[in-house]
Amino acid sequence: MTKYKLNYLSTPNPKAVIPKRSRPWAASLVTGIICLVFTMLFFGGLGTAFRFRGQHLTLREQHDALRLRYDSLYAAKLQTDRQLKELQKQLEFLQRQPRPSY
Repeated sequence: MTKYKLNYLSTPNPKAVIPKRSRPWAASLVTGIICLVFTMLFFGGLGTAFRFRGQHLTLREQHDALRLRYDSLYAAKLQTDRQLKELQKQLEFLQRQPRPSY
């Protein structure tokens, strides 16, 4: 029987060698551009979130101030209505009394 020798150092077919990329800088350029785009999107979204949060807090403060003004105006209106009813009662009472003749 023939003895075979296995040699793993050389390839039997030179075309079977996988060719390296001819332009590795192009792949790194594309990867760099993609990373830059995603970084800009991330920090842009983060900045937008902070800006909207600030606007929300400002609107909330304005709403609270308007609510307080409305509550105070409504309370003043109720007090004025009560005083008006009291004055109407007093006027009706005075109109019912007979006038003194001199």
